[in-house]
Amino acid sequence: MKNILFILTLAVSGIFAVWYGFNPNPEVTLKKPPILANATVLSPSKPLINFSLIDSDGNTFTQNSLQGHWTLMFFGYAECPDICPRTLITMSELWDLLPTEVQKTDFLRLLFVSLDPKSDSSEKLKTFLNRFHPSFLGLTGEVDTIQALSKTCNIYSWSDPKNQPGSPKIIDHSATLLLINPQGQIHALFSPPHKKEAIAKDLLTILKR
Repeated sequence: MKNILFILTLAVSGIFAVWYGFNPNPEVTLKKPPILANATVLSPSKPLINFSLIDSDGNTFTQNSLQGHWTLMFFGYAECPDICPRTLITMSELWDLLPTEVQKTDFLRLLFVSLDPKSDSSEKLKTFLNRFHPSFLGLTGEVDTIQALSKTCNIYSWSDPKNQPGSPKIIDHSATLLLINPQGQIHALFSPPHKKEAIAKDLLTILKR
């Protein structure tokens, strides 16, 4: 009987030792990954390239301008007939679903990056974006810089070189929303189709972690 008790004691001690080895602080438990409806969280977050662009207020905007707050970023162009207006409307309605403390510009910002910088001046972007929400900030600048940034963000775009002058400009492009963290890195992606309620729920889940 004593041998059986001794063996059981050793077994229990062994199990405890193994558990303690994996968890040296019993009071600390691992967080479960959040259950998200639409967002894909990158682990680790992806750094952006160094860049310098002009925002829709005429100010210089660099990668450092993304630090210190969260940013929801979208690529498009002002003459876009379909994807951009629909996505910007969704972003605007999403913004109104967020709590007041999240809507503060020092916490979360809405950013629109032009894929047609030759046509989209800062003034044109400001007029275009104000149709959807005053909180939107647009970016334009050198074509090479825009292309390098969009490539880093895995945003594709293609314009038919046969587009006739005077005809509607069509640029096929990705409709992914990117969430940039306060370190200026790509933290999460929201793939279309975009549903404002699902994005709002996922966004708040991510921001609370």
